[in-house]
Amino acid sequence: MSELYTPKKIREMAAGARAQLIGKYPVAIVATLLVVAIELTLTFIAQANVISSTTSGYLTGLVISLIIDLLLGTLILGQANFYLKIARGKFDLNFKDLFIAFKGLTDKAILTQCVFTGFSLLALIPSILINFRILTFPEEKYLLLMGGVYIVEMIILFGCKLFFGLSFYILADNPEWSVPDIYRHSLFLMKKKKGKLFLTYLSCLPLLIVSFMACGMGVFWFVPFFNTLIANFYLDAIEEEPWSPKLYEPQRPEFTVPPYQAPDSASADGAETNSEFTAPGQDD
Repeated sequence: MSELYTPKKIREMAAGARAQLIGKYPVAIVATLLVVAIELTLTFIAQANVISSTTSGYLTGLVISLIIDLLLGTLILGQANFYLKIARGKFDLNFKDLFIAFKGLTDKAILTQCVFTGFSLLALIPSILINFRILTFPEEKYLLLMGGVYIVEMIILFGCKLFFGLSFYILADNPEWSVPDIYRHSLFLMKKKKGKLFLTYLSCLPLLIVSFMACGMGVFWFVPFFNTLIANFYLDAIEEEPWSPKLYEPQRPEFTVPPYQAPDSASADGAETNSEFTAPGQDD
């Protein structure tokens, strides 16, 4: 960490993320589509023969969902690596960067995801109790209750992000670290930055709403921007200067015209003397 580093404001990080994505949006959008396609395919295949209307089917679907969530840790690590390269100004982007976990980091990626899956399960407990009728409520209040439960789930998961949200970026930078060390370092980095991360998420809310208003297609523009912004937040947390196109523009040479200086009187007299001088032999 540099003692001369100046922490970035949220608007500076957002502006930096937009500048870093110039010329890289097509690759980032295709990468987003690829990740979404893999997630949907895994979910569809796993849930295809599950009958969620029965108790055993519900439990089976829940277990399968948790397993898929753990496996998706490999793709989350790949996305962290991909967008860190964008934030650092790397021009050798490749879709293989999304699958960096399969180069000996599969176990660490899954174990790093464990804390998020655990909090997801904790957040699902109220809805599980309601679905099994352990907690009973009038039917007319069921939808309202489930809406409240969903909000509680989002709060729990968001709280997890405020503590461990940088874990996959740390793993991408330090693949040799153990998972407990990654958790501890994430807690250390987020010690005084929870409020800033919260405001960073909050600043993206209007963009997310607008992206959904555009028939949902704007999400594929929003996701690369958001991920690049969080990558910049991580670099700010470790006090590393992110790449800025302005810092690396080729410098054009500056040409300056010297100011005009009038000849002094002595020079003028000398010029007149020289003009009247004639070489020997040329006086007649």
